[in-house]
Amino acid sequence: MQTDGYLRQIEHRIDALRKLPLEPGEYCRRWVSQDDSRGYRKSCIHAIATATGLSPSTVKDWGPDFVRCPRYVPYLLRQADLLNQFKHLALNKQISLPPDFPQE
Repeated sequence: MQTDGYLRQIEHRIDALRKLPLEPGEYCRRWVSQDDSRGYRKSCIHAIATATGLSPSTVKDWGPDFVRCPRYVPYLLRQADLLNQFKHLALNKQISLPPDFPQE
């Protein structure tokens, strides 16, 4: 059985992590695989647009290394990264969702 101290430590780590920015290039390295039909950059732009709710043309305008992205975007990408990790764990049955987890 896990102790309360251990659970508090996990909670603290997650809270600290979610406050850290995740730059667009790092988000792509983590979550975008090479798509030969689309190309890596185009796939990356699409993934960032999906994660942030912004249009692909907006993301494309940030430049080749996304250096002109708004300051809030790395924080949105961190949230998306955490959700992607959570989804990955759930799909691999490493965690299970509670019965009252929202359906939509």
